[in-house]
Amino acid sequence: MAVDLNAHDIITAELNAFNMTNGEVLPNFCKQTHRKIHEISNDSAYDTK
Repeated sequence: MAVDLNAHDIITAELNAFNMTNGEVLPNFCKQTHRKIHEISNDSAYDTK
């Protein structure tokens, strides 16, 4: 889920299959918004890169 920290609005969300990692979903997830991304936070257990 991507959130605008100033307005507290949800910008985009992605539901991934159980056999896909967050790292695999991230590129498509980022393409869903036309806003500049300043920070990405993720659970380190899912960090693949």
